[in-house]
Amino acid sequence: MTNIPAPLQHIVVLGNGLVAAATALTLAKMLRPFATRITWVQAAENANAANVARAEVLDPALGRWLEMVGFSEAELVQRCGGIYSLGAEYQRQSARFFLPYGRHGIQPSPAPFEQEFFKRFCGSDQLAFNEHFLATRAAAQGRFAFPVKDPRSARSTLKYGLHLERTALIGAIAARAQSLGVDCRSSASLQVHGDSQQGIKALSLDNDVRLEADFFIDASGESSRLLGQTLGIEFQSQSRPLWPHRLTYIESVEAPLQPRSELVRISGGWQRRVGLQDKAIVDAWLCDTAALASLEVSLREQGKKFVRWQETEGARAQGWCHNCLALGGADANPGELVLSQWHWASRCLLLWLELLPGAGNQLQLRAEYNRRRGLLYQKINELHWVHAVGYECEQEELPADIKWRLEVFTRLGRLWRRDEEVLGDETWLALALGLGWHAGACDLTLADTDAAQLARKHHTIYQTLQREADSMPALEAVLKDPARG
Repeated sequence: MTNIPAPLQHIVVLGNGLVAAATALTLAKMLRPFATRITWVQAAENANAANVARAEVLDPALGRWLEMVGFSEAELVQRCGGIYSLGAEYQRQSARFFLPYGRHGIQPSPAPFEQEFFKRFCGSDQLAFNEHFLATRAAAQGRFAFPVKDPRSARSTLKYGLHLERTALIGAIAARAQSLGVDCRSSASLQVHGDSQQGIKALSLDNDVRLEADFFIDASGESSRLLGQTLGIEFQSQSRPLWPHRLTYIESVEAPLQPRSELVRISGGWQRRVGLQDKAIVDAWLCDTAALASLEVSLREQGKKFVRWQETEGARAQGWCHNCLALGGADANPGELVLSQWHWASRCLLLWLELLPGAGNQLQLRAEYNRRRGLLYQKINELHWVHAVGYECEQEELPADIKWRLEVFTRLGRLWRRDEEVLGDETWLALALGLGWHAGACDLTLADTDAAQLARKHHTIYQTLQREADSMPALEAVLKDPARG
């Protein structure tokens, strides 16, 4: 008979903030068939002194997570002052491009659609590819619609994310977690019992409460109270920091509301503007203290409050040790410029749930998790590196894997998919073209194709997409009545 391991009976999640809250909710939902008890412990932490709001950018994958854990998306958007997003608009010096969440949906005939643009154009003109997405055309007009399932409709190519106010989102997640039976506890004191040889034994809280469990999840942020401080798993900093300084502040809302975020190249780094219904949250990633000081002076002159802190990119030697899994900042910081800390944490959590240890020996499962988690970290961290090329670093300084991949693209016009990829193929192509990499060749099947014929085809597709975008409602109309989308 096949040996079926006994399920985990009790899991304790430690941490404040979004990663901890969402982890507790996910476990409560996914492990209900096993009757696993989930306890979420929030220990005292320093408050945000400037009381500046934060925004969470949920990509389409995290939108699916909301559905999985039972949220009404429309209700959550209203509760969190959120909006729907079709992607991100970039500005690098005078150049602009749109990075869509969706697909273009054009079938190969005979070559993939992007290869036709590599046939027609050289250099930066290849960026015309990005204009042939319905999401691009709609976002340019402030319009939004939900995807449809009919593959004959251009709207079937759409994907969308959400912008949500983070504090309100945490509150909604906490309430949902409690409704599913999560035992939520707060404590001003915290003592961890355990060591690097035996793992975590228990947590001691206020009033001499002792919490024992057969598994612990560390979502305590950079302090890494369990995996780092107690189990002694070393944090390995990135050899070269790109943007160690982070700053957040609030701006007035854009009118009319736009279904996209904005990423702007500024002196010394990047600035991301995320619109909500009543305000916009701006985050800046900066490479040195001079750039930070310059931005602070500008904000003070405008009378704006801001929060600034230092970030260290890097990862712990392993994310799962003994009976402890670290998520989010407690595990690693691959960078948040493109994908949020909860995206990183959720991908790791879902990987752990895929392996789902029992109460017995977990050695082989830990090894496989740490291997795949390392690949995932690498893919997310690469997104930071490609945004730094030409400014904070040169292409020769890129990590070896992404350097090789982009060299193949510039020579052969191919971006081959890899294990644990975090962006869709078409999104990666759009990003590479927008950030300045251009294909040096096109598909051989297009060798004898007339460029004028391709131009006519692309013009027809563009007009079709534009007509479809024209028929879509404005984002503000959809926010008032989601049925219109």
